[in-house]
Amino acid sequence: MKNYIESSDFIYNLTRLTRSLQQAINESSDWYEERYVDVKSVKYNVKTGEEKSLSNMADISEDQIKKEIKDSLFYMKATFDENGNPEIETSLGNKFDKGNFINNLTYSNNERLKEYSNLEVVYIIPQDFEAYDDIFTASMKDDITFPDYAMLILIIGSLSILILIIAAFAIPYSKQNEIGICRGFNKMFLELKFFVWIGFIGLCAIVAGIIGNSYTYYGNEIGRFIYDAGPEFYLVGIILTTILYLLIYLSTVYLKYIYHNGLKNGLIDNSLFGKIFLICVRKIRDTIKRLIQIDLREDNYRKLIAISGINLLAILILGSGGFLGFILAAGYSLFIFKYLLKIFDKAKELNDASSQVAEGNFDINIDEDMGILSPMAKNLNNINKGFSLAVDREIKSQRMKAELISNVSHDLKTPLTSIITYVDLLKNEDLDLKTKKEYIEILDKKSQRLKVLIEDLFEASKASSGNVDLNLENIDIVALFKQTMGELEEKINDSTLQFKINAPENKVLCSLDGRRTYRVFENIMTNILKYAMENSRVYIDITENPHEVSFIFKNISAYEMNFEASEIMERFTRGDESRSTEGSGLGLSIAKSLIELQNGRLEISIDGDLFKLIVTFPKTNKE
Repeated sequence: MKNYIESSDFIYNLTRLTRSLQQAINESSDWYEERYVDVKSVKYNVKTGEEKSLSNMADISEDQIKKEIKDSLFYMKATFDENGNPEIETSLGNKFDKGNFINNLTYSNNERLKEYSNLEVVYIIPQDFEAYDDIFTASMKDDITFPDYAMLILIIGSLSILILIIAAFAIPYSKQNEIGICRGFNKMFLELKFFVWIGFIGLCAIVAGIIGNSYTYYGNEIGRFIYDAGPEFYLVGIILTTILYLLIYLSTVYLKYIYHNGLKNGLIDNSLFGKIFLICVRKIRDTIKRLIQIDLREDNYRKLIAISGINLLAILILGSGGFLGFILAAGYSLFIFKYLLKIFDKAKELNDASSQVAEGNFDINIDEDMGILSPMAKNLNNINKGFSLAVDREIKSQRMKAELISNVSHDLKTPLTSIITYVDLLKNEDLDLKTKKEYIEILDKKSQRLKVLIEDLFEASKASSGNVDLNLENIDIVALFKQTMGELEEKINDSTLQFKINAPENKVLCSLDGRRTYRVFENIMTNILKYAMENSRVYIDITENPHEVSFIFKNISAYEMNFEASEIMERFTRGDESRSTEGSGLGLSIAKSLIELQNGRLEISIDGDLFKLIVTFPKTNKE
């Protein structure tokens, strides 16, 4: 209130009130403004030389008026002489700009001072000035306090929005994607998102209109609404702020959705106009491509007719254009001539290259940018590469066949030879009972070994051919792996290896065949127990993202791994080339086939003696 009374805006309103009172007491009608008719926050008493008076303090005594003056926030007495020159006395002293008051009173035209001749005006601003509701109190709220209130709200709102956005980015997207309203907003068409924002802005405009209509004075209704801060202010503020913050949070999550799903899937495909635009672009591109592209492997009779028709239409249009058309037709003909000449040159180059291929020279390199002849150029360039790949594949195939026969023969022959030998020994009738029992135990062990080899061989054959019936169901793959580790606990405890396992505590659901997946983990762990260096550590990390879960196995090999990572997954391949350890060499081959049958991946990398194996399965979000 103190700042307002000392402001130029207060002086302006006071002069407007003075002019309004002067018009009223002199019964003049050349100026009238409704806002100054029923002022209550400023006590006034106006008198003229003709003993006319006008006051809103007529019902109080002189003593009460003196008390009002003594207790007032502001007091002013202006006495105008017969020429209208004022003598001004105020409680503010020099802080009240008397020159500004006179200029506003006369619009800088001193001749108008005569209208105020013999006028005496007394103004009193009471202590309860803020309790009134008129142009003066409204002006104070609008011009003095509203800018500070608005800035305070803006600062608080900006900081809280910044914190909200930071929090939205800090929360993992996988957690946010579990919330229904976030998923719904992300999948909503982009245009609908804009309509939601526009709807919110429209709601704010409607609320502002309602607030404006609820006041009768001319001024900043929003400023007065904020300053008074009644129950309706908090009701409207909480509702609008909640909607605003919710939209900002959902929009921030949508930005993360675009980041995780890519610009095309997250933005363009999520827009109705974007989809229509992409469809139109594809249609136009395909149409132009079909018109100008000729596939030499097909019958292009109709296409040639269409191209000829377009060419004829172009000639007719150019021919009807007079001299300018003649010039354009000449340029068009020159373009066609150069285009055909370029095709003939490319055809000659292709003919020369094909002649070299016919003579057995596959080392050729042709420019593939040949227009309609590009497919032929690409095929000729790929002949040398394809021939080399075919030779390499054939050599590798022959080598693998030889190794396969050798490995199968060795792995089946070893236990079979032992069985035959011990059967011959048992034919000796002079053997004592203890020795016979030892031989029978050896025969049982070797026959079981032979049985495992044959079963693994059949299992590998079925898995590689895809002839396996899968019983798919949603299972917790982490729990299945822990179960496998529990089954192998005795073997793990008997080994000298130290296992370091890092697994998530939450469920990780995958659509898998539990029995086949158990076999995968069993084969991998058996491989580690067999070939890892004694007294070393084995690291097993289970990681996941929104789409996949990966099992990463790392160990130090007890054998020198002088082979490629891909070779270890071939059938009958072992980590020890001497084949001194027991095993069929089919474990990883079977695991790889079973993983791929369940839409998974098996990757192996070798770095010196470090053996790293990664098994990846797709996740499912359904319980």
